Amino acid sequence: MHQFQPDPDPTLPLAPPRRLAVEWGVVLCLGCLSAVLLFWNLSQPYLWQDEANTAVLAVRLLQSGKPLAYDGVNILTNDNFAAENQRTIGERTGNPQVAVDYYIARGDLKADGTWKFHPLGQFLWAAAGIKLWGQTTLGARLPFVIAALASVFLLYWLVRSSGGGLPMAGLASLILTLNVYWLLHSRQCRYYALSGLCFLLTLLAYQGWRAGKRWGWLWLAVACWVWFHVDYGTVWPVFGVLFGYALLEDGITQGWRAAGKTVALGGGLTVALIPSVVYYELWGRQSVQIGDWAYRFMGTCFNINEFILPISLLILTIALLVLRWRQWPAAERRLVAVAAATMVAMIFWVPTVAPEVFVRYLIIVAPAGCLLAAWGLTRLLTPLSPLLPPLFAALLIVTPWFCKPLSALIDTSGELTGGAFLRSEWAVLREHIFATRPDPNRAVIDWLAANAQPNDEVLINYEDAPLMYYLPNPIRGGIPAFRAEDDARLPPKFAVMRQSVPFVHWAVFERELDRYSWQRIPLRAPDVIWGNIPDPMQGMLDPYHAEDLILLRRIEAPQ
Repeated sequence: MHQFQPDPDPTLPLAPPRRLAVEWGVVLCLGCLSAVLLFWNLSQPYLWQDEANTAVLAVRLLQSGKPLAYDGVNILTNDNFAAENQRTIGERTGNPQVAVDYYIARGDLKADGTWKFHPLGQFLWAAAGIKLWGQTTLGARLPFVIAALASVFLLYWLVRSSGGGLPMAGLASLILTLNVYWLLHSRQCRYYALSGLCFLLTLLAYQGWRAGKRWGWLWLAVACWVWFHVDYGTVWPVFGVLFGYALLEDGITQGWRAAGKTVALGGGLTVALIPSVVYYELWGRQSVQIGDWAYRFMGTCFNINEFILPISLLILTIALLVLRWRQWPAAERRLVAVAAATMVAMIFWVPTVAPEVFVRYLIIVAPAGCLLAAWGLTRLLTPLSPLLPPLFAALLIVTPWFCKPLSALIDTSGELTGGAFLRSEWAVLREHIFATRPDPNRAVIDWLAANAQPNDEVLINYEDAPLMYYLPNPIRGGIPAFRAEDDARLPPKFAVMRQSVPFVHWAVFERELDRYSWQRIPLRAPDVIWGNIPDPMQGMLDPYHAEDLILLRRIEAPQ
């Protein structure tokens, strides 16, 4: 699509051979730093619920050729407790077929049990890792970390090939590499890193198409099609921005009659995606949203400002782009314009379609935020001194000062906010990557692996998917309370209860526990809602001061 030619860079007052050596030295340093932060301690915490959802579906894909949500024993649902019908729960907990029919009707899975709440791409990607490195924590996560590492290099390449100098490209990749929540999400067995890579590939293909590269339209269509099958929730606002800008660019530079090819490409891509839209039945999904639109909008603004790109810097970048529009080459201003428009579109898109306020819905476009930050700082400050852009980039990375004007006005709802001089994420980075923190899933799974027989049934109220991935046992319960009161099978031999979890059918679990006598097993496993969740919810995830969760073994009745 592009040829990377780093040599002619006027920002480096060096002879061409030395410029090339400096360039590749920067790339090598970025790669080493990124690799350490992405790969270090990668298999230490076990998969948490959402990761295990991806991994279990990948394993079933390898076994049956489909990502089966229901394999005849265990079921996976979209874990949206707000969408649960409380009136029918008693009919579903004892009859697995009734429960399966309910989740088919709700839109979680297709009639044959195939998962359709996410597209196939991430399951294929995870399945490749599990096939190569085994059904392990490392095997599940490694493909996504590789995608994240590739994103660091691809962002650098995108900036350089669009006319940005080495300082700008290096700063963009460095800001991405040191974005703590991008790192934590990238270390997950989940679509985040893969979708971010597809986003960058789409931008790269878009630049090639707009520059008139041979087969540029085909590369863009392929990139868009692949990205849709990795993450069909994020693509729509970006598609709108890309084709909207292309139409505007056509109309301004060549006249509106020249927009025919753009319309044809957009229409052809739409037609190509229609079969997939029909397959995933996107019109028939039920995902209840939490709070009203204003609540989700303010939460989205906070998350973008705090963890993606300070909105004050976004506004400054847009102003700089508009005021000096013709000062930069078309490829550079096109890239910056679509990146800025993408950030603005996401501010409105996410609260409209997402069920809750989570950073995970925005982290895919983090490379756009890093690109804008590097571009704005470089273009604004380099004329004053070449040392100012890296200095201000360091302040952006390390301190919360750029975020303060807006974060002071928004209720953070318990999420982390920066201190006076140091962003509090740095403590999170140390704890999640370089330390060994108490892991409830590892403790429970390792104990059950050593003490349970393969056919022993396990009742658990939440984080049931990790047990499905690591253990051969039938798993009942979870948010759907699936088979929690199923008398057709053996009664549960073990029960795992987290009292910290509010979003489950507690009455169902209490009824089932009351039916038998239990012995509590002493186990040092913190009772926190989630295991290795990457979202900034540290107030709910303190494993160091939490009570131990409840692990029970059923006492056999005397014969």
